[in-house]
Amino acid sequence: MREYNGAVLFVDILGISALTTSSAPIVIEQDFKALAPRSKKTGGNQLFCARLLSVFRKNLLQCQKKGLKIAQLSDCAFLWAEDVSLVVKAAKVLFEKNSETGVFARGGMTFGQIIEPEKTNRSLGQFICGNAVTRAAQLEGSGKGSRIFIDREIGGRHIQGISPSAFEGLANPADYRVIDEFTWFSCPRSFETRSENLERLRALLALLIRFQHSPAFRWNAASKPGLIHLGATIERLTVTARQLCEELEVRLPQHTFQSSELFQELYEESWHSEAEYRKKCVRFDKHWNRAVSDQK
Repeated sequence: MREYNGAVLFVDILGISALTTSSAPIVIEQDFKALAPRSKKTGGNQLFCARLLSVFRKNLLQCQKKGLKIAQLSDCAFLWAEDVSLVVKAAKVLFEKNSETGVFARGGMTFGQIIEPEKTNRSLGQFICGNAVTRAAQLEGSGKGSRIFIDREIGGRHIQGISPSAFEGLANPADYRVIDEFTWFSCPRSFETRSENLERLRALLALLIRFQHSPAFRWNAASKPGLIHLGATIERLTVTARQLCEELEVRLPQHTFQSSELFQELYEESWHSEAEYRKKCVRFDKHWNRAVSDQK
């Protein structure tokens, strides 16, 4: 066995248990089209789950780098490496790909002991264990939403090209306990110009609209737990978007932002439709162009 210190990311797809255990249909034809537009075959929850895992696997493959190891275990995966920056940057890429393709996932990431075999039968897949592996899996369940929770073991490390502010703590309003996380959805570089900050803000707001209205996330909102996770994601992105708007003095309409409570209270299934998504994107472009032009 080989033992060393490194970074570990554990990722889990949210909502899979509902898909695989529910006797009632959760997904509809629209969900299949959003997940795999080219595929004509549709079916029930189990077929959709299989398609979702396939998309997740493709997203993992796009994270491959020399020195980074990846192991998918059905609806979850481990990514690890001695080089911390490889894992952190892969986490950002993976969660961006997940959001683009409708894979609603949550993660835990840390640094510490990794134990793996010197040689592995690749036909059976890679495996690891160790303290960092255990902690990463535990951290994944620290809060709600599509987020990457971390501990101080990784949050205090220097990652080339990524600002320390990408690793931050946010108080949980329920008990005021501070939860540390890696802000994959708005990851500042070490040095950014104003135009780069504006572009980061615009991308963040576009992502916010995607979680609110893309048909790819309709099935997540179909269950109460899924709606809670979506609401938590939307509120977390809103917090960072508001902060950036204040820093950059960008003034956008209040309806641009949304709390988890308001999202859940007002939610209607029609919100996650192609027509609604396109309408919100067009409206956002108008508000954005006006807000930016007002600064010139």
